[in-house]
Amino acid sequence: METRSEVVQGWRDLRSMLIQQLEMFEGGSLTLRSNGLNISAEAIADLKRSILEFDALISQDEAAP
Repeated sequence: METRSEVVQGWRDLRSMLIQQLEMFEGGSLTLRSNGLNISAEAIADLKRSILEFDALISQDEAAP
């Protein structure tokens, strides 16, 4: 069974990977299509913001007794 710190590190690693991919989408080196349409930069920015908000929750959880 993983320790709490291992789980938190796993989530942080996943978050980092997702943010790197989002930056590639924002920079144009990757494209994202849904139903044949380009996904807007606003949708990508919203997803990135959500990931950062999740990271804040992880940090709060780590700080909890």
